[in-house]
Amino acid sequence: MTYDLSKIMKAAWVIVRRFKGNGESHAALLSRALKVAWFTAREEVRVARMAARAAQEREVLANRPVAVIEAEIADLEQRNYQGHEGRERLRELRAALHTAAQREAQETKRALIASAAGRFASVTFTKKDGSRRVMRVQPATLKYHVKGAAACEAAQKAVQTRSERHPNLMPVWDADACAPRSVNLETVSRIAVNGAVHEFAVH
Repeated sequence: MTYDLSKIMKAAWVIVRRFKGNGESHAALLSRALKVAWFTAREEVRVARMAARAAQEREVLANRPVAVIEAEIADLEQRNYQGHEGRERLRELRAALHTAAQREAQETKRALIASAAGRFASVTFTKKDGSRRVMRVQPATLKYHVKGAAACEAAQKAVQTRSERHPNLMPVWDADACAPRSVNLETVSRIAVNGAVHEFAVH
């Protein structure tokens, strides 16, 4: 993380103009203003680095298995004394547990839908407008209607970017509409596949 020298100089000159005429020499005032501007810049960088580290730690924590996070929560909750650090850790663990549970649920739903392969699966999910939709999908058919590796570089990059930004969306082949569609795994409440029905709680 680098310092924005232009921003630091502008901040220093704001201080100089504000306190100009207070009897202090121009050189001394500019020197003091630069010290204040640099101190502020260093604090901003320090806080930004701390926030980046905290975000990275949260991501690592949320990528742990649900069972592992639950075990650590149970261990902390059973302690006679937690202290500030213990309570803070519990707060982080509970937030991570929610994210990890969502991730594992989405992975399970994705695997179930994909397991239909060339057969049909019935997927029930909630649309953006709040209405419920039941879609009959045939996962294996999708590959015959998308270019995949044969697509141009820009198209492949767009698909990858969309996948990274929206990991909850799963591309599928709508067998009734005969068209590619996306299913929001976060809102999938029921999957009927391979002769079995799987129900999911959606919050």
